[in-house]
Amino acid sequence: MNLTPNTSLVPWQNIDTVLLDMDGTLLDLNYDNQIFGHLLPAAYAKQHDLSAESAQEQLHSHMVRLMGTMDFYRFDYWRAFTGLDMVALHEQAAELICFLPGADTFLEQLTHCSKRVLIATNADRQSFDIKDKVLSLTARVDQVISSHDYGVPKENDAFWHTLVERTRLDPARTLFIDDTQRVLDAAKRFGIAQTLAVAYPDTHKPARETQGHPSFNHYDQLLSGLI
Repeated sequence: MNLTPNTSLVPWQNIDTVLLDMDGTLLDLNYDNQIFGHLLPAAYAKQHDLSAESAQEQLHSHMVRLMGTMDFYRFDYWRAFTGLDMVALHEQAAELICFLPGADTFLEQLTHCSKRVLIATNADRQSFDIKDKVLSLTARVDQVISSHDYGVPKENDAFWHTLVERTRLDPARTLFIDDTQRVLDAAKRFGIAQTLAVAYPDTHKPARETQGHPSFNHYDQLLSGLI
């Protein structure tokens, strides 16, 4: 990962509100990938007396079918499907919960510069609470929005209409940062002025390519013009 800061990608003089995804944007996606790639399949195999390969295949095919839906992100759904306590499973790996490099400093600088800072995540409240307990996310931002509060995921245009209606943010003066192509596309389609893609949502994996949105390697790249 290239950590060398360059000139800022953001025209900060035109931004009042910064809207941030959580997993893979503020937080290292390695935590979630370890759970869904390793811990959950292992526990599911043990629970249902399956081989590791069979458990992995069943879970993966189910995730693919659910991708982009509310159930994909809902702890209660996965508890019912797997028969496992999803909160307990996530708490087992809580030591892996951490900010992406520079994300915590970026949040501090946004506060110092009097920018309005909101988290907008597809994670449900049970998932958010686990991470909030470790990193005190609520205390670091002005508002936390889960798409489950609105009943539609961020990939859906209706999410953005509801978001603006309830938060009164000005899309023309908002920066949105996320790591998912379809979510960034939905924000841009709605009219969010500035969108940025995270190149390394999981610090243990190669860069993720995103089309149609500028990307950055490290939060230091966004500080020019902000501090």
